[in-house]
Amino acid sequence: MNLSIALNRKVIVPAYVLLTSLFYNHPEQQIDVYMLYSELLPEDLVLFQKLGQEYSNKRIIELYVDRSSFPALPENRFWTIETYYRLLLIDMLPEDVSRILYLDVDMIVNKDIVSFYETSFDDKLLIAAEDFEFMHIIETPEESRNIRDELFLQLHRQGMVYFCAGMILFNITGLRKQGFCFQRYLEIFLKNQDYMALFDQDLLNYIHWKDVKYVDNRKYGLFSGTAHEMGMSYQQVKDEAAIIHFTGMAKPWTVNLVRYDIEKIWWEYLEKTPFYYEIMEQVFLDMMASTCAEDKLEEMNRERMHLEDLLNRYQKIIKQLGY
Repeated sequence: MNLSIALNRKVIVPAYVLLTSLFYNHPEQQIDVYMLYSELLPEDLVLFQKLGQEYSNKRIIELYVDRSSFPALPENRFWTIETYYRLLLIDMLPEDVSRILYLDVDMIVNKDIVSFYETSFDDKLLIAAEDFEFMHIIETPEESRNIRDELFLQLHRQGMVYFCAGMILFNITGLRKQGFCFQRYLEIFLKNQDYMALFDQDLLNYIHWKDVKYVDNRKYGLFSGTAHEMGMSYQQVKDEAAIIHFTGMAKPWTVNLVRYDIEKIWWEYLEKTPFYYEIMEQVFLDMMASTCAEDKLEEMNRERMHLEDLLNRYQKIIKQLGY
């Protein structure tokens, strides 16, 4: 199997946990991991090379991206510049690589995925899973929609099924035959930048929505938060999901008020790494210093006082009306 990730120094631990979960569930499978990066230090690279050496038939192949020659593209605190690196795969991979699975580093590979990896493309260019949150985002009241939402709503009405770019199986041979490369993606992005709120994910959907073969999003790329909202338990996710995506700001390794049992799966794979006690200690210390709980209680208290004020006003009005 060929797999790719893109990372910076802020997500070394999640990336390490992802690869640990992948290797653990494929003990004998030959896996080449093409690691896209710009700012990793030599000791970081050694760390990942050692991880590959701990398992049979695993290789970490470093693909350095020179930031100084990379175009200035929009980014924010949720989407870093590394999100665009998956668009470089067509150019940077060896000629003999015909397909590759790209995964975001906030994922876990929870089962053997060889059969999924070997799925026939059936003349499609990508294999992906429908995004759980897309319809919720674009089905906003008309007056509050932005131009991006309007564009993708129109495409949806034409039959587009919006996919999450965090898990994509790329048909590299097919993409190359059709002339796709980073420069082509870049040109299309710059012409349509005002519509690309989710950057490369919107771009890939805009370009390839007719070229996608879809797989079960509850099995491949299940959003952990969405699974929790749907009432799925830790055991259900553990038993059924092959690839789990810890989307959003509420990550298992961060301190916030969103905690649910499905996150234990990420911690179980973390426990197989050298970072387990370090991250546990850091989360505990962050929790001790966090004001999240107090802030939430204060917010709830303000809402209570507002509702009490409204109730008192309505009671006065009712009395004045003689009821």
